[in-house]
Amino acid sequence: MKAVLISEQAALIARWRAAFPAGKVTGSLKQALRIPKKQGPLYWLDLTRVPQSDWLDAIDTLSDRGKVVVMSANPSQAEASKILRAGAMGYCHMAAPSARLPEIALVVEHDGFWMPKAMIQRITQMTRRLGAQKFNPEQDPNQLTRRERAVADLIGLGANNAEIANRLNMSERTVKAHLTSIFQQLNVRDRVQLALVVNRLPLG
Repeated sequence: MKAVLISEQAALIARWRAAFPAGKVTGSLKQALRIPKKQGPLYWLDLTRVPQSDWLDAIDTLSDRGKVVVMSANPSQAEASKILRAGAMGYCHMAAPSARLPEIALVVEHDGFWMPKAMIQRITQMTRRLGAQKFNPEQDPNQLTRRERAVADLIGLGANNAEIANRLNMSERTVKAHLTSIFQQLNVRDRVQLALVVNRLPLG
């Protein structure tokens, strides 16, 4: 996918370029939309570049041509809900370190959704209050290997790949390999759904 950042903030641009040296940076939404759709653009939208009243329209327009990660100065659960409903597949703080950005891109490129750890934790906490539910027996975390289950359990606590690698004394590449296997076995598409399954919470 072609990484495209829509921003004019020097600090953000520097961190983003460190993660995607071959990516394109523009301060204009119109310029970003000129990237051919066949290149499969992965747009990174700095919300400060768009008036709040136009956020949803901008995300909808971008998502028609590619995938969208929204970068917010003040992430919140309410804002995340609106933005994801508008068609974005990623939502993160614009101060996210450059080492985290490829991880977000990998999840989104594989049709997963990305949100900050604290928000995943909040979702699982809120959903737990719904009480006991019937679960799909094919989505049983106990079918995983011991190592895969350890990775899945940490996802359930909201850990990112770097934290999992550190806790389990493995490389981030190994963590990603385990996640690919886990997603396939449990038939989930992203970390949020995996967190719900691990915590035995309903996906719907």
